[in-house]
Amino acid sequence: MDSMGMHGGPWMPGPVRLRGVRDYQCSQNTTRECEYYQEYWHFWYEADHRFALPTVAFFTSVIVLFAFAHAFQQLAPPSLQRTPIVRWKTAVDRVLSYRVFRIRALNWNSVPVGILLLGLVGTIYFMCMTLVPSPYYWPSTETLNYWGGSPPLATRSVWLSLGCMPFVYLTAGKSNLITAVTGVSHEKLQVFHRWISYAFFVTALIHTFPFIVYNIRTHQMVMQWNTNFDYWTGVVALIAQAWLTFASTSPLRAISYEWFKFSHFLAAPVLMVFLFFHCGYTLSSWDYFIVTGVFFTLSWLHRQLRIYFEHGINNRATISLATNGFVCVRVPTKAVWHVGQHFFVRFMTLGIHAASIHPFTACSLPSQTSLESELVFYIPPRSGLTARLVQQAASRPSSSVRVLLDGPYGGISMQKIQQSPRQLVIAGGSGAGWLLPMMLACLRSNDPVDQEGGTKTSSTMRIVLATRDVATRQWFEQTVRQLLAEQGLSKLPSFIEIELHYTGPGETGAVSEVTSRICEAQDDPEKALDTLRASSDRDSDSEFHSGVGGSLKRSEGRPDMVALVRSEIAAGPSNSQLGVFVCGPLSMQGGVSNAVAFAQVE
Repeated sequence: MDSMGMHGGPWMPGPVRLRGVRDYQCSQNTTRECEYYQEYWHFWYEADHRFALPTVAFFTSVIVLFAFAHAFQQLAPPSLQRTPIVRWKTAVDRVLSYRVFRIRALNWNSVPVGILLLGLVGTIYFMCMTLVPSPYYWPSTETLNYWGGSPPLATRSVWLSLGCMPFVYLTAGKSNLITAVTGVSHEKLQVFHRWISYAFFVTALIHTFPFIVYNIRTHQMVMQWNTNFDYWTGVVALIAQAWLTFASTSPLRAISYEWFKFSHFLAAPVLMVFLFFHCGYTLSSWDYFIVTGVFFTLSWLHRQLRIYFEHGINNRATISLATNGFVCVRVPTKAVWHVGQHFFVRFMTLGIHAASIHPFTACSLPSQTSLESELVFYIPPRSGLTARLVQQAASRPSSSVRVLLDGPYGGISMQKIQQSPRQLVIAGGSGAGWLLPMMLACLRSNDPVDQEGGTKTSSTMRIVLATRDVATRQWFEQTVRQLLAEQGLSKLPSFIEIELHYTGPGETGAVSEVTSRICEAQDDPEKALDTLRASSDRDSDSEFHSGVGGSLKRSEGRPDMVALVRSEIAAGPSNSQLGVFVCGPLSMQGGVSNAVAFAQVE
């Protein structure tokens, strides 16, 4: 970004001002050259208005569009939402929101088609703004010095890059303005955070290359590198930006979540500091740093206020092992949350892991009879923090540790749940814990008369759980029985059906699966394994069936997601709305999502 500077010395030339001057006198050129230079796409002194501001307007217009759609969905009366044109628009929205492409060999799902189309629009915008205007370089090398000190291609791309910067940080925050106005939760904004970051990085690269080409042509590369401070600040910023971009890819992020977060928080300020000095106060460049800083600060402050004032610093979590090897974390709290929401939890007494904060989905709902509720998490053990939690639970069962809570975030729209008289809820593997608040919400929403055998209900629910682990199936059965008992029920009510699909090798693998899971997480699993065996022995199938009734079915093999969705659609009246909810592996998510998308056009 050499062009950004009217720089005289290292770090910051004086006098420092908020914005660079725009005064320009075309005194060293012919009249024709002056007219050419001051054309709309050429004029360096207005480049921020030509390229950065339209980029801001582009992103803002998309946000406003989604904000209007969200407001209509929330405020429009039901009679209007049932009109043919609105129903058609809703069906189109669902196809765009649900249809995904899957590459089975890579176990990869694309984002929905609608988001892909938005990405295509963004790609076209940046390509047109960068590559369509001409020229890429000035007609002669002599004009570079008094025509802004920058090749036109570098000028265009750098202002496009700066226009992206506030939105990179705006989409990264857990508490952010976009979520407030559009209803799109922070975890769904992450795809836009990554894509805008790609545009931020690629335009920065395009800004860099013309200077390399120009200086090689004029034999100035070594001299500029040795004497021009802007080259050093630009290179450091670009290296930090490259790390932020590529280290955030899913494969690298999955290797070590803790390292990903640490390196992210380390590289981000390096990028911003060196980019700040690299830009200097050229034109309105610092405005974009100010806006970015305001967005980031407000998001960070809001999170800290929630952590320390809404939840407090004295929360204690009880850690134990469930019968299937999941880590069960229970936190008494006065917080309020709804189905599918997640909290970020910091465990303060687990050594180095106290420096990281991790998201976990709530597997319970707030109490309806008490101000204090029990926030429950069921966490499948893997490596890092979860392995440390297994060690804690195995060596000190039901031990208490201090935690900090941040949330809740995300979740399923309660409006969608309430508007769905029929619900199909599908989960796989560790998603079993996510089913519990869904089931509890259904129990609470239905009339108590029906729970005792009457006929009046407000919704029905069909729960489908697929797992390759017998221990998880047994644990789920036991937990459902406990959940029913807490609601004063002796069996499943008629409006809830449960299907358990076992996809593993055989029931003899139940204990070995749990053993393997714990062995991967800690060095000495025997004590925990004894506890799990004892618990599993108490949870006999006959005991469960005697307490649940006939609304539970067991099957062998993987469920056919497309057939499952179609059969549920066919089972109800044509004018009845069916809500489909899924939590599971990518193959399950892709199958269910596409089945629902295809149902919109059948």
